[in-house]
Amino acid sequence: MQIVLSPAGRSLVVTGAALFLAGLVQGAVIELHANPRMALSAHLDAVQSGMAVMIAGILWSSARLGERMEATARWALAVGMVGLWLGLTLAAVTGASETLPMAGEGYAGTPAAEAVVGLIVLASSAALTLGWALFLWGLFRAR
Repeated sequence: MQIVLSPAGRSLVVTGAALFLAGLVQGAVIELHANPRMALSAHLDAVQSGMAVMIAGILWSSARLGERMEATARWALAVGMVGLWLGLTLAAVTGASETLPMAGEGYAGTPAAEAVVGLIVLASSAALTLGWALFLWGLFRAR
């Protein structure tokens, strides 16, 4: 059986596959980060988020959203998921821990690193929540 993807769905599948691959590569170099525990969190986030984005891409054409809302949902979902991984990776590299105290316990970054990581994680979390909420709403509308 061949799965036919919409252009939007295909872009999400490609984004998810790239995020998944980044997570696999990161998993091989966890010990090279300033905070290996945070790097493990980033690795797990990337592989899990990559799979989730690929699944969303496969199901994307099942959601019923208007053109603008569909674009907003797709971009928010993709940017949010990738951004969260980037924020976690930056925290692993710099030792920043204020935003993510459980994985960052015992580590501290410079004030600038803490601020940048905090901004990326917060903005990405908001974006991915919006993206998933809109996608779910579109799936409910399709019923």
